[in-house]
Amino acid sequence: MSDITLSASVRGNLLSLQSTANLIGRTQDRLSSGLAISSPIDDAVKYFQAKSLSTRAGDLSERKDKIDQGISTLETVIEATEAIEDLTQQIKGIVDSARSGSKDERKEASSQLKELVTQIQRLVDDASYGGLNLINSSASTLSVRFSEKSDSKLDVNGVNLNVSKFFLNTAGVALGVEVTNATQIVDDLGFSDALSAYNLSQASVQAVFNSKADTVIKNLERTVTNLRSKAATVATNAAILSVRLDFTSEYVNVLQEGADKLTLADLNEEGANLLALQTRQQLGIQALSFAGQSEQAIIGLFR
Repeated sequence: MSDITLSASVRGNLLSLQSTANLIGRTQDRLSSGLAISSPIDDAVKYFQAKSLSTRAGDLSERKDKIDQGISTLETVIEATEAIEDLTQQIKGIVDSARSGSKDERKEASSQLKELVTQIQRLVDDASYGGLNLINSSASTLSVRFSEKSDSKLDVNGVNLNVSKFFLNTAGVALGVEVTNATQIVDDLGFSDALSAYNLSQASVQAVFNSKADTVIKNLERTVTNLRSKAATVATNAAILSVRLDFTSEYVNVLQEGADKLTLADLNEEGANLLALQTRQQLGIQALSFAGQSEQAIIGLFR
C-alpha cells in the first residue's frame, strides 16, 4: 500500500499538535508527581546531584536516631545518679539521727542502713538502657557516631557505682561495702560495731559514737561529691549529644531542601503551562482544519 502524502502545511500542523500533546503529558506528570525531574532522562546532572543530597540526608537521619538513643542512655544514667544520691542522703540522715536515738531505734537504724545500701546496689543493677549499663562497670562504653568520618563520634566511658566501689572515705578510697555481707555494712561505713551496741548513756561512749558518726557523714559527703562530679560529666556529654542532634536535624532538612530545589516542580507554573498548552492544542486543531480546507476544495472540481 502506498504511503499517504500530506501537504507541508498539514504535516507542520500535525507535528506541532504532537509536540503539544507530549508537553501536555509531561506537564500532567509533573502536576501528579510534584517532580520536575524524576529520572536521569529528564536531567541527568540535576537528578544525580539531588540523589546524592537525598542519600546523605538519609544516612544522617539514621545517625540522628542513634544520637537520640544515646541521649536516652545518658538520661538513664543521670536519673539513676540522682536516685542514688537521694538514697545516700537518706543514709546520711539516719546516721545523724542515730546520735540521739534509743538502743531500739539504733537497732532499727542499722536495718535501715543495710536496706538502703542493698537498694543502691539494686538500682545500679537495674539502670540499663538498650542492654547497656554505664554505672555498673568502668569497662562499659557508649559510642555515638555523628557521620561517616571515623573521628566524628563521642565515646562515653562507664563508671563503677557498685556499692563495693561507690562509698568512699575522706581520702577518696573505696570503703569496700559489700551487700552480700549485710552484717558488715555498718562496720564498713565507719562504725566498729552495730549501732545498738553503743551505750550512749555514757559520755565517753557518746563521744566515740559521735566521732564515728562524723567520720561516716564525711565519707558520705565525699561519696556524694564524687557522684555529683560523675553525673556532671554525663550531663555534659548528654548536652553535647543534644547539640549534635539539633544540628543533624537541621542539616538533614537543609540537604533535603537542596535536593527538592533540584527536582521539585513549581505547581503554579506547571498549572499555567497546562492551561497554555491546552489553548495551544485547540488552536493547533483549528490550524490543522484550516490547512485541510485547501485540499477539500479540490473535491469541488469533481462535483
